[in-house]
Amino acid sequence: MKKNSQLHVVIETHKLNRLKEEAKEQRVSLSELCRQKLKPRPQMDRIENKLDKLLKNGKNGGNASKK
Repeated sequence: MKKNSQLHVVIETHKLNRLKEEAKEQRVSLSELCRQKLKPRPQMDRIENKLDKLLKNGKNGGNASKK
């Protein structure tokens, strides 16, 4: 069994643009960002990520936009 495989995904343009922007902010390739998002993360990492987003939105006047 091969270890590596290709995966082709069709997504909406605005979601792709958002992923590209996030990859640019993190200074990683779009492919690497997708790998990171597909890899299971420990619960603590997910909690910290949510807290960071909440704190970031709090600094912007509490106007959290849904994505």
